[in-house]
Formats: sequence, C-alpha cells, structure tokens
Amino acid sequence: MSDDEEGRLLERYSPVFMISRGDCSDKPARFFADTRKPTVLEEDGTIYGQVFPYGGQAFPRKGRPNQVELHYYHLWRRDCGEMGHRLDAEHVSVLVRTGTSVEESKALYWYAAAHEDTICDASHLARAVTLHAEDHGATIWISEGKHASFLSELMCTHGCGGDRCTEMRPLKTKQIINMGEVGLPMNGAVWLSSIEWPLSAKLSRSDFLEKRVARIERLPDTDIIWANPAKRPAQATILGANAGIGGAATGARATDTALSIADSSTSSALDTTVDKTGKALKNSSRNVWKAVKKSVQKTGEVLNGKPE
Repeated sequence: MSDDEEGRLLERYSPVFMISRGDCSDKPARFFADTRKPTVLEEDGTIYGQVFPYGGQAFPRKGRPNQVELHYYHLWRRDCGEMGHRLDAEHVSVLVRTGTSVEESKALYWYAAAHEDTICDASHLARAVTLHAEDHGATIWISEGKHASFLSELMCTHGCGGDRCTEMRPLKTKQIINMGEVGLPMNGAVWLSSIEWPLSAKLSRSDFLEKRVARIERLPDTDIIWANPAKRPAQATILGANAGIGGAATGARATDTALSIADSSTSSALDTTVDKTGKALKNSSRNVWKAVKKSVQKTGEVLNGKPE
C-alpha cells in the first residue's frame, strides 16, 4: 500500500474525538520531529496514525490480505489523573476491509484502548455497524486527565481508573501524521521508540486478536465487549462494587459485554440503568481511591502499572 493510500485511509476513518474542557493537558500534542526524546512542540490537536496489515507488520493474517488496521494515537504532554506522569500515549483503532479504491473500503470493527496492560484495563471493541461508523470515523470519548478512550460516553465510568467524561467538546483535529512503524518511522517520528513511554509496544501488536473477533461475533450486534473480561472481577473488588461494575448486560452475556446499545424504547431504559450504575461507581470510587492511594504510593503503581 502506498503512503498516499495510507494517508487517504487515515483521513477517511479519522475519529471524532470528544475531549474535556477541564483537561489540564488541553489537547493532544504535536512533537518535535527528528529527535529521539519525545518533546512537545505544541498542544494543537495533532493525531498520529499508523497503517499495517491485519495482525501486525510481522504477523499478517493469512488469507486476509485485504484487511488492514488503522491506529490513531492521541499523544499528550502529561497524564494528570491519579498517579499522574509525564507523557501519555493512548489510541483507538479500526479494522478495515479494503476495496479497489479507498472509497470502497469498509470498517469492520472499532477498538478503544483504556488503561491497557494494567489491572484497570477497560479496553473494549464493537462492530462498526453497532457504532454507525462503517464509512467514516467513530465518535471517541476521552476521559479527563487520564485520556482513556471509550466508544460510548456511558462507558467512561465503567473502569476502575477514576475516569470521567464531563464538559466534553469535539476536538478540532489539526492534522493526521503517519508515524510509520518501529524501526521505520515516518515524518521524523523517531521518538516513537523512546523508553519514556510504552508507545513502541502498542505500535507492534494487533488490537483485533482472533479470539476477540470470535467473541464479538457470538454476541448480538448491539453489544460493545470487553477486550480483557478476565480483569473485571479484580476491578470490581477495587471499586467495592461487585454487583454494579458488570454494566447493563445480564445473563450469559455479562462476562463479555461492556454495554448493550439497544434500539428504541429499550435504549432509554438501558441508558437510565447505565447512568445510575455510573453514578454509583463514581460515589463508591471516591472513598476507595482515598484508601487505595496510600497503598499505591508504597507498593508502586499497582493500579496504573507502567506509565501509559
């Protein structure tokens, strides 16, 4: 795939990012080119993109040469939530089936990264049709200070990372810069392999593991599913909300389903349920965070793992 075609695909599926007016880091940042140390040039709403064969550069999926992953990285000057730190690398991605032209391509699934590789991992994915985002970018909600990505505003309170999405506004994306890949950076993005953030690890792996895709295909097309459902019991214990943290899904779907986007009258009832659950989690988390914070400071970044 040519650089021009990659660029046009990145433009076609560029997400609409909703960011908080109260975020201390303002907007995603543009970084100085051709320097190995990631250094913010300007917080101007720049998004960095990446395109590679489905499965990753090294391990493309056999039999699916017409599927590519597009990754969109919103990079921040700092994480200013609990246990904040300098630099923050977050992203969303979409699996696209290509056609004879960019206009004939079709998005299949969307993935939102939220506290990846930590105990509070709330990353999730959905069919593109569920989000009405098959021919264009999905709307992505970015939590204040922590910058976790969510496919729905209602999802923002479903993790244990102290996320909240308040006073949200659409980001006016300044530009999308194709950053290339680890070992072959483009447009001066040589800082992507810096050990100051875990960006290189995110660049070299697929978000659409076959087992994840198989799980979502077993569920109704109204469902948004957890990428790592095995972590939910531990998260519930941290929040002290074992009953509520499972979200609105019930029965056999509860393990996998993060949120069910139902139609018509069912949607209103579901939204009310999830809203109440979110408020309960927020109230519970305030007291729990106070108790956990001292322990976290002594034992290391238990909740955050390594800096995101």
